[in-house]
Amino acid sequence: MLIMDPYSLLPAFMLASILGILLWPENIAYRTRLRLFFVILSVWVIASLIEMAGYGADDLKFVYFINLVVGCFGLVAVIASYRFKSSRDENQTPKT
Repeated sequence: MLIMDPYSLLPAFMLASILGILLWPENIAYRTRLRLFFVILSVWVIASLIEMAGYGADDLKFVYFINLVVGCFGLVAVIASYRFKSSRDENQTPKT
């Protein structure tokens, strides 16, 4: 099934890439991290649209639709986070 339908591997790759961004050993800037999340969620939405267009299994259309909606909500959240100023100041040095 996994070889026949690569879309079934997409959630695992997405989770691994999100965890990779969050657990990266070096400090990633806030805006850069949001851009990486935007790319990941864009791949998620595009893959869901491709699967809904007829390239996926017919019995999983509802699953593709749910993944599309969740991906769109994620994109809206990332775009909103990118537009509004974060509450922490990236240029401020920590007080000791």
